[in-house]
Amino acid sequence: MQHCRLLLIDDHTLFRTGLRLLLNDALPSSHILEAGSIMEAVERHGHTAIDLILLDLQLPGLNGLDGTQVLHRHFPAARIIVVSGTAETFTAEMADRYGVSGFLSKSATPEQIEASIAQCLGASHPQATPRAAGRAGSPGPLTPRQLEVLHHLGLGRSNKVIARHLGVAENTVRVHVAAILAQLNVASRIEAVLEAQRRGLIQQTP
Repeated sequence: MQHCRLLLIDDHTLFRTGLRLLLNDALPSSHILEAGSIMEAVERHGHTAIDLILLDLQLPGLNGLDGTQVLHRHFPAARIIVVSGTAETFTAEMADRYGVSGFLSKSATPEQIEASIAQCLGASHPQATPRAAGRAGSPGPLTPRQLEVLHHLGLGRSNKVIARHLGVAENTVRVHVAAILAQLNVASRIEAVLEAQRRGLIQQTP
C-alpha cells in the first residue's frame, strides 16, 4: 500500500497502541501519529499533512462527530474514518453531514481494517466542505462478505437470521449493514436493497 500519514485519535491509550502496532505491520511504509482528543490532535499535529484520520466517536471535550468540522478545517486533505464500538450510531446520513468517509467497528479484524483504509485512500480526493465530501465520487466496491450480507438483506432477513446463516455474531452483521448503508449512500435497509438492485449487485426477488 502507498506511503501515507495516519492520525489515530482515541482517548484510550491501550487501544491506540494496539491499533498503531497493527497498522505498523499492515502499512510498514506509513507514518502513524496519535492523539487522545481532537484538540490535542490539532495542537500537536495541526501543521502536519495528514492523509487519513481514524477517529473515535466517544472523546473527552469535543465529541468525535461534533469535532469533525474542526478536523476538516485543520486537516483539509485528510479523509476521516469513524471508529466506534457501536455500529448503530453510524448512518449514511451522518457520513454525508459530517464528511465522514467510512466506519470501522472496534471489533473489526485486521483484514477489515486494512481493507477499509486501502479503499478510503484509493478513493478520489475529498471536496472542500464536509457535506460535499460525503457525496463526492462513487463508493468503492463492497467486500465479498458485505455482498453476502446484502444478498440476505434482499431476502428480507433480520440481522439475527443473517448471523445464523453466515456463522458470525449478530453485532458483526450490524457492522456490515452499517458499512453497506454508508457505501451505497442510503439511510435504510430497504433503500440499500433497492439501490443494490438498481446497480445489479443483487437480483430482484420474484
